Amino acid sequence: MKVGINISSLHQMSKGRGIGFYTQYLVDSLKEYTDAEIVIIDSPDSREKVDLIHFPFFDFFRHTLKITHDIPTVVTIHDVIPLLFPKHYPPGIKGRINLYRQKQALKKVKAVITDSVTSAKDAVRIFSLPQNDVVPIYLAPAKHFQQMPKTESRRRIEKFKLPENYLLYTGGVNWNKNLINQTQAGLKTGMDIVFAGSGFENRANLNHPELKEFKLFLSEFEKNPKIHILGFVTNEDLVGLINLASAVLFASRYEGFGLPILEAQSCGIPVITSRSSSMLEVAGDGAVLVDPDSEGDIESGVSSILKGSLKREQLIKRGFENAKKFSWKKTALETMKVYENALR
Repeated sequence: MKVGINISSLHQMSKGRGIGFYTQYLVDSLKEYTDAEIVIIDSPDSREKVDLIHFPFFDFFRHTLKITHDIPTVVTIHDVIPLLFPKHYPPGIKGRINLYRQKQALKKVKAVITDSVTSAKDAVRIFSLPQNDVVPIYLAPAKHFQQMPKTESRRRIEKFKLPENYLLYTGGVNWNKNLINQTQAGLKTGMDIVFAGSGFENRANLNHPELKEFKLFLSEFEKNPKIHILGFVTNEDLVGLINLASAVLFASRYEGFGLPILEAQSCGIPVITSRSSSMLEVAGDGAVLVDPDSEGDIESGVSSILKGSLKREQLIKRGFENAKKFSWKKTALETMKVYENALR
């Protein structure tokens, strides 16, 4: 089977984000664990002859899903957050037109892959898709996310000149990430907070409606001496940052998956996340679950980890066990099954 992974619709900025990592790890895992011949299609005008085309990203507001009628097509929809909360992700007139065109194209695909059961249910409802055509396939943390000696972690991140104890947030800056509630709650515990992610460097268009909360976050907290905004960090540095964190904050309002949960668990660090959407699926019983809309609840969740050594050790143990359930081998093999069914 010759599979074309069509990355022509990916933004340049996707490379340092979840979508880019998903595509990279999926391609690598398909090559390692299956017999499929994988080719990368990076041009919308490509005439590469393949048995099946997989679009690893579905863009709601750009018309990027171009169906080749004689080649079965599979699409990954990571989440439908912009469509669930349109007030915070206004598409504009052009975006609405493209969304209609994308929906029409979606009717012609053989299968849709989602990152979670939550996203699968959302996609079925939002796009009126047949339930049997939507397949949830979990992602997994990369192999480099693992527990390491504190001395090695300190060596990796000493250049950032961070305090000895801190909470860590790693991820994006959009409304669903709930930055302000998490920051206010974290500061109330007296802890410093470190923020890592390429989105924190996105200062060019802060008046964009999607960045409204990020702009407010910067105005309120950027100059606070207990706030440390690092922006993009390498994988090596990120593993070091996680290993030295007192806890990882990931209490989003809504997620299609939530890799930072598994990354923290794989490194043996407690994580505070939300008892909502896919985060419940991903975290298992290896995290402190909180109400993302309640500052007080997030603060209590953080405090329970910082003050309760027994609970911390229990969470770490459960987190390790939970993270073992997810692997890129499993992701690749389940994706391969979708390809085989699509070809039938």
